[in-house]
Amino acid sequence: AVICLHGGNRYALPLSAVRRVTEMAFVSRVPRAPPALLGVMSQQGRVAALIDLGPLVGLKARPARPEGKVVMLQRPRGDVGLYVSEVAGIEEIPAEARELKEPSGAVLAQVDSAEGPVKLIDPEQLQRAIDNLVEA
Repeated sequence: AVICLHGGNRYALPLSAVRRVTEMAFVSRVPRAPPALLGVMSQQGRVAALIDLGPLVGLKARPARPEGKVVMLQRPRGDVGLYVSEVAGIEEIPAEARELKEPSGAVLAQVDSAEGPVKLIDPEQLQRAIDNLVEA
């Protein structure tokens, strides 16, 4: 899984959900967009929506910082990048995840690692949340 740091938490995105990780690029704001939709950016000659991971996992939307990273997602339609504070790398996630008593957005479970808890992002929940946001 790709391990992302955001809002002081560690999140795991399944490798199958990630196309690539890239640097922040110039972001064009979208008028009247919800706060989680940070804008659009050009990625390999295509326009991609840039969405803050925070609101998708139960955190408040925050402005993107130039040192942040963009996790481009594998999607059946529409290019979408998730803005995260940092990408820590790729780690094997143990199978013994425990479900959260109170799921938070696309996060349904958590595992413990040497660096602390890792919240597991469910790719289907994430795609639904993104679709709801982009179509709003």
